[in-house]
Amino acid sequence: MRILVDCRHLNQKSVSGIGEYTIQLLHALFALNASETSGQNSYVLLTSGRIQPDILALFRERSSPTFVFPPFVTHRHISISNKLLNLKIMIMKNPSLNWLVPDAVDLIFMPNLNITVLPKDIPTILTIHDLSWKFFPEFYSWKMRLWHYVLQPKKLIDASRMIIAPSTSTKRDTERTFQKSSEMVTAIPHGIHSSFHPQMEARDHGVRSRLKLPKRFVLFVGTIEPRKNVLSLIEGMKIYREKSHDDIHLLLVGKWGWKSHNIRRRIWRRDVCEWVHELGYVQAIDRPAIYRSATVFAWPSFYEGFGLPILEAMASGLPVLTSHTSSMPELTGTAAVHIDPSNVQDIADAISGIITSRPLQDQLRRAGIEQAKKYTWEETAKKMLNQFEHLTKK
Repeated sequence: MRILVDCRHLNQKSVSGIGEYTIQLLHALFALNASETSGQNSYVLLTSGRIQPDILALFRERSSPTFVFPPFVTHRHISISNKLLNLKIMIMKNPSLNWLVPDAVDLIFMPNLNITVLPKDIPTILTIHDLSWKFFPEFYSWKMRLWHYVLQPKKLIDASRMIIAPSTSTKRDTERTFQKSSEMVTAIPHGIHSSFHPQMEARDHGVRSRLKLPKRFVLFVGTIEPRKNVLSLIEGMKIYREKSHDDIHLLLVGKWGWKSHNIRRRIWRRDVCEWVHELGYVQAIDRPAIYRSATVFAWPSFYEGFGLPILEAMASGLPVLTSHTSSMPELTGTAAVHIDPSNVQDIADAISGIITSRPLQDQLRRAGIEQAKKYTWEETAKKMLNQFEHLTKK
């Protein structure tokens, strides 16, 4: 079976959560394919743009510096501006995705929504990570709202043979919103990389020193944008600090997203600028050390399709605070303190409850580590491969 994978979203300078999902899943699929029992598939990785992205470097950063693509993996790059390619697709309604590569393919895998035309004679499997753009358009810039309008997600969903959702919550949302049967949408959760674990490593101290991390800090990891509710986290931290006189800091790790101007202005203000630190995008190799150096992980997002940073935090042995909405209770089970994301006082009380209670910290650490063991990229790849085989046999 020859599988075409749409990797056009991997041409960004910093890898997003969707990019992380794509790389880790493909790496696990390649490992399965190299095994004695699963050596029958080949993969064509499609990218486009004036500059060819070094996707091999992305894989090496997350696995081994000596990693090479196996013989059954081919990288096909279309040297054309993405804007021009998208414009051609929108106006001409061609070429279909499979015509962008010279290889005949049996299956198309889209790890994310993208502007494209899907062929009717080749089955497509599409991952829908969340429906925040549908439920919370106010959290998106006008450019992002226009992007989702132009790519016509309903048409892509209708043209796909199978939809993958990362959680049961997102599966239900997709079925209800797009009137899809339960058989059409499959929940396959993400996995966790083995580098996220609670044991401190020798290089952790070097990372902490190089990045000038605070001595004690509450950690947030993710794109800094309104949906992540970072403003409420800052206010909750401020309430806790003023009440307890605890000089714990807040560390924000991640690239700036859309409509983030209010967050930028807030962290520059005098009352918080000395204890709120914005670290920006951090390379994958350094993130495990940051998790292990933190005191608490806080993720008060309004809505998530899965929440990979939560899983990374639990696997790293961090006490987790997160929202009681969408997929987050499903992901964490009893291994987190759940809060109302719209209630700043609730966030402050949860921070206080975790930081001031060593027994609660220990309980959350143990429960989080056990919960994280349920999620592996190998298991994700096996379930995805079953769907690949199921679709091509129809």
